[in-house]
Amino acid sequence: MIGRRSFALALCCALVAALSFHTLPARAEPGAITVGQSIVLSGPQAANGLLYARGIKLQLDAVNAAGGVNGKPVRLVTLDDGYDPERCKENTRRLIAQDKVVALFGYTGTGPTAACAPLAEAARVPLLAPLTGAPELREDTARYLFHTRASYLDEMRKMVEYLTTVGVRDIAVVYQDDGFGRSGLRSAETVLAAYQLKPAAVGSIPPQTYDPAQAVAALGSRAPGAVILATAGQASVNFIRAYLKSGKRTQFFGLSVVSSNQLLKELGQDTDGVVISQVVPSPWSQSTQVVRDFQRDAAAAKDVEVNHTTLEGYIAARVLVEGLRRAGPDPSPEKLTQALENLHSLNLGGYEVGFGPGRRAGSRYVDLSLVRGSGRYVQ
Repeated sequence: MIGRRSFALALCCALVAALSFHTLPARAEPGAITVGQSIVLSGPQAANGLLYARGIKLQLDAVNAAGGVNGKPVRLVTLDDGYDPERCKENTRRLIAQDKVVALFGYTGTGPTAACAPLAEAARVPLLAPLTGAPELREDTARYLFHTRASYLDEMRKMVEYLTTVGVRDIAVVYQDDGFGRSGLRSAETVLAAYQLKPAAVGSIPPQTYDPAQAVAALGSRAPGAVILATAGQASVNFIRAYLKSGKRTQFFGLSVVSSNQLLKELGQDTDGVVISQVVPSPWSQSTQVVRDFQRDAAAAKDVEVNHTTLEGYIAARVLVEGLRRAGPDPSPEKLTQALENLHSLNLGGYEVGFGPGRRAGSRYVDLSLVRGSGRYVQ
């Protein structure tokens, strides 16, 4: 098992690499297509951001090496927001006003995305592929916000469908008390209600400290058959560790953003048996073309951690590239928006994305994977 100190060192090393994520040098190359990204690269929620950004970079590097889009390189300007909505807003204003981006792309987190979507809307700049499944962001009628992943409602439906099928109906929910976690809690309550169920217990984790004590106490002596986690990063690690130390046992179900790589690195064998809803195919499977392409490019890059989040970033970048290609040789925010709106059915080789007028949820793909303490995923 890798301890906190080892994981922190590994994360810092990854952060150093991530902060060089400009697909091209910071100075714009003449004729380059500039895309802007505000993403979490530091702090206790950094794990997902680092992986998502690396998957994005992997695809854009491959595209640029092959000549770019319509003969132009894609320049990705990446700024760290530390999962802070206010910093994300500052970054977004800079990307729009100073960098003159054609698109905002690959943001992370419900709170930062919700804070910045109105800025994109006001500037009429598309915001594509944020790493969030919040249904509230899909119910909005915003024209410029495009999603390439399933929602948390879709993920919860898959979990609860499975649990009720195998006879588990006493299901607790633990959430981190921020925009993301509260959205996950609402999604869980909505889905459980469709099965005439209520959460067996609800525990919250404060976002300032990620102290799991209250959440463990809230579950008390209930001993639920399953616990759904609307948590990510350190919150997920802290709760599972504390719950197991209390002597209790249950089946943990995490959303796709639960940060499974961090769970494995910090909890080791204690991760064995955790079930995670996934919004992309298995990155280790050979059954789909998009995964085979990802594996080929990752092997060539030699420094890419193959997992679901890097694959999701890779897929999101493919959608961006296709939108830019359809926007023509001189893309603008409006041309790209129109191109995405008309991208009704894009098959990326085993993963389909589609948008349309009034339709901004591009995918509803969800599968479940079982994590083994060895690091293997069964999906």
